[in-house]
This record gives sequence, structure tokens and C-alpha cells, in this order.
Amino acid sequence: MEISITPITNRDIEGVLKLWNKVLPLDAVTLDSLEARVLLDENFDENTFVIAKEGDLIVGFVVGTYARRVPLGDHDPKGDRCWITALGVEPERQKQGIASRMLSSLFEKFKTLGKRECYIATYAPGYFVPGIDIKEYSDAISFLKKSGFEETYRPLSMDTQLPLFKVTREAEEKEKRLQENGILIRPYMRNDLLSFLKFLEASMPSDWVRVSRANLRDLTRGIFQTDQIFIAVSDRDNDVIGYCQFEGAHFGPFGVADKYQGKGIGTVLLGRTLERMRAKGYHNAYVLWTDDVAAKVYSKFGFKETRRFVVMRKSIV
Repeated sequence: MEISITPITNRDIEGVLKLWNKVLPLDAVTLDSLEARVLLDENFDENTFVIAKEGDLIVGFVVGTYARRVPLGDHDPKGDRCWITALGVEPERQKQGIASRMLSSLFEKFKTLGKRECYIATYAPGYFVPGIDIKEYSDAISFLKKSGFEETYRPLSMDTQLPLFKVTREAEEKEKRLQENGILIRPYMRNDLLSFLKFLEASMPSDWVRVSRANLRDLTRGIFQTDQIFIAVSDRDNDVIGYCQFEGAHFGPFGVADKYQGKGIGTVLLGRTLERMRAKGYHNAYVLWTDDVAAKVYSKFGFKETRRFVVMRKSIV
């Protein structure tokens, strides 16, 4: 039977979900997460969520996206980027050209929108993983390389156990020295709002600002708490100069203003945040996306590499 390549429709969602969880077992999703992170994303465009069908049977899908309604700041500085956040083909239908046809259809749509480069899978507002799992999906990496994608870098995810976690003596000593120099590490308070936003806008990537704003809105609804954010404050002018946060067992992001890096602020923020997570009853903490430089800091607190990914890029001019 002939394979057709079409945009997704309402009647296709159940079949896509079933195929997704079959071909991406480590990154399986529920209907809730598919709706929340893809279909209800403000930038969602059904025309760039491409599926392959054999009759009524869905045998492939590619989730493409771009800054349709909401600009992405430094994540898309020229407005000419697009992303693929997930793709898969029914195992019995692989190596029959289906994936190539879906990508070709998707790239034609992206070109008409003025997009010039496509990334896998780093769409900040709605990525599921920061790239393709090197061990689990090696065949997909080989296919994408043959399709013109090139490797850009290899991020990793990390996890640690919290039941026996204690802030180290080293971190406590650093915190004491910071206090002596007028830098206080403490939980966020509601009257820090304007200073905190000013710090984020000046010092952090635009996507981190978006995440923090979303959490602060949830705070007003009672579904996020002030002690899920720790901040570093300069006593001299009460400016926020660093922060760290968690959402459930998800740790981060955290960062320190450039001017204040190298003083141990990040180490103390990390330690106090993990301590609070343990106190709230979490048995583990995970970082979904980091690099090898930051991994050295995380490793001091018991974090170990869980998965390694590859981010890929292709010019579609």
C-alpha cells in the first residue's frame, strides 16, 4: 500500500502516541505531556508535525517546530532557525525511504517560512531531551548524518541520590567567606521579584528567563514555592547576583553573574538547593542537560552521567 506524507490531524494523535512510545522507549510520553509540550506550545504548527501513513496506519512521524508566534531571543537570534524534537519510523518500515520523505516534506515547509538551519533536538520551550541518545538511538544518528546533519556538540544528563546528602565542609566554608564579603545565599522571597528579574534579563539565556517567569507565575497560583529558588544577594546594594532552582526532582538551571564567578557562589547555591530538595523528601535529583565543564561541578555533589546525547545541525538553504 502507498505511503502518504501529511500534517498531523486530530484523528492521528492516538496512533502517533502509540508509535512514539514503541520506537522511543527511553523517551516515552503520555497524552498529557504530548499535549502540554507539543500541541499546546504557543509555537505549534500542525503543518510541521509530519506523519507517514499506510492507509490508516501511522508508520512514521517527525515533530518540527519554529518560532511561529513567540520569538526565542538568543536561542534564535536571526529568526531563521527551526527544530526537530522527535522522530521515528515503525521498525518494520525502516530503511524504505519513509524518514527521508518526511524530512524532505518538512524541509520544504521550513524553506517557505524562511528558515535556514535545522537543529535536533534543542528547541528550548519544548524539548524532550537535549539531543539524540548516542547509545540507544545510534541508527538514527547514522541516518541523520547521511541526510546531511552534522554533529555540533555532546551534552549529557546526570543524576544523584539525596537520602544521605549533606552540604560539604568545603561548601560551608565558602559560604562563610561569602557572608564575610557581603554575599548572602538564601531562599527567594516575594520582595526579590524585580531584582531577580533584572538579574535574569542581564545575565542568563533567554530560555532560562522564560522558565523562571513561568515558575514565578506558578508561585502566584500556589503551585510553586519560594524555597524552590535559592538566590545569591549582594548586601551592598541588595542586587541578585546568582540563583539556583528545582522543579520536583529536576535540578536547575543555576547561574551566577559573570562579574561574580569564581568565588564559590555556584557551589554554595548548588549545595543549599540539594539540601532543600532532600528536606522536602526527594530521593534523587537530576539534570537533564549540561556540558562537561559544568559536569565537573556537579560530580563534586555526587552527580553521575546518566545519558550522553548528540546535538545535530543541518543547513536547509
